[in-house]
Amino acid sequence: MNIPNNSSSLLILIVSNDVGKQTNEVDRLSESGVRNEVEAVKTACRTLGILTEELIIADPHASWKSIEDSGADVVFNLCEGVDGDSGFEMHFAAMLEMIGIPFTGANPLTLGMARNKPLAKQLFHVRNLSVPAGVRLKTVPADLPEGLAFPLICKPACEDASLGIFHDAVVRDEKAMREKVSLLLEKYPRDGVLLEEYIDGREFNVAVLSDGKTVRALEPSEIDFSCLPENCDRITGYEAKWMEENELYKATPSRCPADISQELKIRLQDAALSAYHALEANSYGRVDFRVDRNDRIFVLEYNPNPDISFDAGYAKALAASRLTYAEFVRMVVSEALANHTTRRKP
Repeated sequence: MNIPNNSSSLLILIVSNDVGKQTNEVDRLSESGVRNEVEAVKTACRTLGILTEELIIADPHASWKSIEDSGADVVFNLCEGVDGDSGFEMHFAAMLEMIGIPFTGANPLTLGMARNKPLAKQLFHVRNLSVPAGVRLKTVPADLPEGLAFPLICKPACEDASLGIFHDAVVRDEKAMREKVSLLLEKYPRDGVLLEEYIDGREFNVAVLSDGKTVRALEPSEIDFSCLPENCDRITGYEAKWMEENELYKATPSRCPADISQELKIRLQDAALSAYHALEANSYGRVDFRVDRNDRIFVLEYNPNPDISFDAGYAKALAASRLTYAEFVRMVVSEALANHTTRRKP
């Protein structure tokens, strides 16, 4: 189902999450970034002649009634969690399903599987996609886990937006490994830590977009590490992604389209589509990759509902693929309507 020609008859409720009360000052940067996404979607809807209203989620129980009473035809779902807990992102999408209203973005199952990085890696492996060797830890290991070799990277097992990944995430000996795993377990005791092979090489991401009928991989982007200081590992940690005044943010711009061969471009796009389907994804997303010195592609993770603010990598991929932002919004709203089952009646 496409957006009606008389789109002024359509009402979109743009839903986002409030910053968590218990979220620390550093992590607030990624949570508050959703405001830029809201403004971008509003601008696109004005271009399309679509009416919008906005709802910021603080209390999920109260939001149920607010959404039902809104009279909206579609929810543009930008909710990334509740009270600073990204684990509730999938539950909020499930709530929208239970309400029976069309909503944009990933389905609850995909949100849950993608957030669980060790599980997602297993599913990618089943699709014959190469992934870095790794192990999930709930306790600090006494020795190097079997099958792993330094250098390794330590990250939360179930987080997104590079939360918990900073410039010192890569470790090269057992002492550093135990110290970093211990620190992460203090902050993320419930879901644990992913200790993973560090793939030294280039970093790419590929945006994926569905219109409800077909899925396409957009132009690949590359993170440019050429300006990083020599003593810095080539990773895109939290500082490089969110802290605009940090030298690592300034030294790691993204380039889209990436300056790569047609052969590598096709392989990255094919791998992105395979990862997308491995997690039974829909709507829009982004796949992150490392490519080693032998041009082997490793899938790092799938990001459902990635940052879609005007200055984010996804918007750059749209522009490089000759899609306007308004066209993108039209496509994801059309897909939401096409995938919708009949709304439950009171």
